[in-house]
Amino acid sequence: MRRKRQTPKLTALMLIPIVALAIIGLAYSHWQQTLTITGTVTTGRWHQSIGSDKVVKPVGYDENRSITDIILPNNQTLQLTCANISDCWHIWAGLVIHNDGTVPTSVDEPIIQIIGADGYQQNFTINTYFYGPYERGGHTDVWKNVTMSALPFDGSKDAGVIILNAGQTAVIWIEFKFNYTNPELVIDHVEIQITIQYDLAI
Repeated sequence: MRRKRQTPKLTALMLIPIVALAIIGLAYSHWQQTLTITGTVTTGRWHQSIGSDKVVKPVGYDENRSITDIILPNNQTLQLTCANISDCWHIWAGLVIHNDGTVPTSVDEPIIQIIGADGYQQNFTINTYFYGPYERGGHTDVWKNVTMSALPFDGSKDAGVIILNAGQTAVIWIEFKFNYTNPELVIDHVEIQITIQYDLAI
């Protein structure tokens, strides 16, 4: 009789670990389910573009030393097409640079290519001047009503020093001179490409 009374207790004791293991297994399998999270990560966009340009030249260049300027479709390059370059030829090219990205960027030295003056590239003297930063539209002091005698303006900065926050602008003025010992040399057609360079400002 004693054995029969102990059997239910013994059975209950044996069932407790089995039930516990079953519960633990169920909980473990529940936590092993795959959790998928969907979200959007927005990254900064760093970009500069040429907003406008200007060519300043001596009186009379339109007649016999014509210069046409065009901003190429990528808004990264200004192309100048120059006719009849000879000794003492002298112009200024200006660019307004916009930071149309979302993060600060530096204004770096532009890449300048002179095409069509083979053998005479070394006779070009190039000087570059940087101004800014300005809030959009605030650059008129170094842009409006510019004359040859007014350039370069005071307060120019070095490449890489000007940092443009989103929406700000800078101005680059580039002086081009051509000097050659033979005044009879005339180069009929020269193309000058000015491509802006910029970097993420950290």
